[in-house]
Parts: sequence; C-alpha cells; structure tokens
Amino acid sequence: MSQGMNTLFERLPSVPVPMDRLRGFQSQLGIDQEDFVRMDHLSDAFLPEKERFAQRVFDHFHGIPATRVVLDHGPSHERMIRIWSHWYESFFQNRNQDAFLVAQWRSGLNHVAAGIDHRYISLGYAMARKFIHETAFAKLDPEPCSAAIDLMDRLLDLCLLVETDAFITSLTKCDMEIIRGIAHQVRNPLMVIGGNVLRLRKQLPADDPRHEVYETMLLEANRLERMVRNVNTYNEVFQREPRPNTCDLDSAIKAALAELLPQERVRIEIRLDPHHPNVLADPEDLRVILYHLIQNSLENAADASTPEVRISSAPSETNGDFLDLHIFNNGPTPDPDSLESLFTPFYSTKALGTGFGLPIARLAVRKNHGHLTLRSQPEEGTTCLVTLPM
Repeated sequence: MSQGMNTLFERLPSVPVPMDRLRGFQSQLGIDQEDFVRMDHLSDAFLPEKERFAQRVFDHFHGIPATRVVLDHGPSHERMIRIWSHWYESFFQNRNQDAFLVAQWRSGLNHVAAGIDHRYISLGYAMARKFIHETAFAKLDPEPCSAAIDLMDRLLDLCLLVETDAFITSLTKCDMEIIRGIAHQVRNPLMVIGGNVLRLRKQLPADDPRHEVYETMLLEANRLERMVRNVNTYNEVFQREPRPNTCDLDSAIKAALAELLPQERVRIEIRLDPHHPNVLADPEDLRVILYHLIQNSLENAADASTPEVRISSAPSETNGDFLDLHIFNNGPTPDPDSLESLFTPFYSTKALGTGFGLPIARLAVRKNHGHLTLRSQPEEGTTCLVTLPM
C-alpha cells in the first residue's frame, strides 16, 4: 500500500505499466482530473493526521503474528512509519492522475517483491478507509463530509483495484515464466531421446520384436513433445491481450483445415450462415480456437466407421449479437458426466492425447468474450458449440 517502498527493493518484476487498462478502471469508477483537484483541497484537513494514521497501521500489523515477522525482519520501524505516512500524504496530494496510477501499480509490484500475503494488503486498505472516514466525520461539516467520503471511497477503490491488478499480473508472469522454462528444459532431452531411439531402431533387423518397443517409445516422446508445445500455446494465449477484429469465419476455418491436413477418409461438411459471415475476435486467437477444436473433432471422428465432421453457424439462440458455431463429429460420445473434465489441462480420454486442446480453446474463447461448451448426443456424436460476438 505504499509508494515509498520503491527504494526498499532493488529488483522488481519486469512488468510494464498497462496504462490503458488502469485508465479504464479509473473511468469506470467515475474519477477524473477534477477529483484529484478536490482531493488536494481536502489535504489541509487530513494531512495533519498522517503520523497518527501511520502509527495505527504499524501497531495493528505488529499485533498480528504473521505480519509481525515481516515488520521485525524488514526495514526499521521508523522507516515503515515514514512509508505509510508518505502513502497517506500522497493520497491527498496527487495532481497528476497518471502518476497516481503508476504509483499504485508499483505498490503492487513491491508487495510481490516483499512476499506479502495479499489478504493483508486488502486489510491495510480497509484500515485506511476506516481511518479516513473517522477523520472526515471529525473534521468536516455534515454536508461536505458526505461528498468527500464518496470521493475518497472511489479513490481507495481505485488504489486497491490497481494494486491488485499489478499483484496478480506480476505473480502470473512469474508463474508463466517458470512453466515456460520447464517446458523448454523438457523439450531438449525429448529431442535427444527421440533421435537416439530412431537411430537404434534403424539398426534392428526387420523382424526384430524390439521394433514394437521402440515404436511405443517414439509415440510417447512425440506425445510429450506435443504437450510441451501445447503448454507454451496455453501460456501465450493466457498472457496475450486480445486485439479484436472482424474475421471472416469461412476463411479462418479453411486455413485451420489446411494446417491440419485431415485424412481423406474423413468427410467434412461446412455450412455457414451467408448472412453472418464474420465474428469479432483476435485473429490469432481465432486461429488457435479453430485449430484445436477441429483437430479434436477430426481425431474423435476417425474412430467411427464412416468418419464425419460437420461445421455450421447460425445467430445465437440466446443473444442476437453473437454467432453460434457448431463443430460436430460422429465419433464415440463421451460420458455426459465427464464433459467438464475434458476442459481440465492434462485430462484426456485418448491414449496419446495431451489434454490441452480443449482448455486452450476455451481460454481463447473466454478472452474474446465468448462461450464454449460440449454437447454429447448418444449414438450420434458430439457437438462443440462456440459462441462469439458478431
């Protein structure tokens, strides 16, 4: 909760300040530059209380065993008092709204660097709100007091919202970097293993029974390599900010099919609504969505005696501003009770599946303000229903 903590930690997570998103939070709370001017006018009444505020915060957290450990092994008590006092002072004296947003964002990064439980951060803001209310009731007349409290509550909401966004973004970035690093380290040994197995298999006589063993090893190595690739795709979709654009659905579907190169024995039928040819989505996300969903349907259909995949679209039955895309396959139908499990990473009903195709697709659909479900039709097949904005 402190701007002044910038000097306490030399190394902060390398996360750029997302100014557009932060300004969006500010706008949604109805805060403008005039509100910062009003806060500056309130400073005469509130600033004399900054030392009392800082001491109250320190005493409260020093009374909690979990946070006492942090305070006793961090900067001096006097330093922490100055930090909280500075935060309180800057809350009332911010004449530049962008600087205010940047300060709150850096505050969140500092809390990650310090390893502070975010529940205590929220508690700190709750204490600040209570203290500021008490001060307002004690120092302001009733009529201006109500308007001042409303303004200060909105600014405190903005502080917590921006700080929390920075906290989550930073932690997520750290987690994603760890996962990406693990995936990279796994890929290299897999390539070595696969190459050596191929070399050994070439040295065997044609009728050697070890061919089957080596083939199984190669299949599993390829499965792990696909899983590593899918983990990286999941991370990329998770971290990428969608840039919605008008996308021609027919072209996107044909591009996905060209990338997948389906077997000739799989019959593919495409029937799209000619009156609604476009969806609003990030083009790369749409490519990922269609690739994984069509791939899933082709793999399932391949187990049928006469494999078939049907892709169709129509205006959404529930919202006229959205388009429903149906991707049907006539392969074996999953147990209706296990449909949601199919969206769990690493869960797969296929022997060589990675369990990532559907989770990747759902994540990309949700980031583009859509919805993705599976519908099991016993003795007929399975329909994947994607709903995206038109």
